[in-house]
Amino acid sequence: MLKSYYFIHTKNDHGQYVVHTEDCAFLGDAASRTLIGLHMNGESAMEEAKKMTNETDFNGCFYCAYSCHTK
Repeated sequence: MLKSYYFIHTKNDHGQYVVHTEDCAFLGDAASRTLIGLHMNGESAMEEAKKMTNETDFNGCFYCAYSCHTK
């Protein structure tokens, strides 16, 4: 199922931008996030975010994108 994915503008304690689904309780407000787009999974969303930003440090949310959560 397709979901909208976002990343938070502020890096976490590990120096990573965190990717969340549209329905995550930890997503935060609209001013602090960027829409990545519709994706089937967190891995695809993270790859798109890397292309959008030219950044490489992304991690999936432990709660909503666990399949791509690394730390």
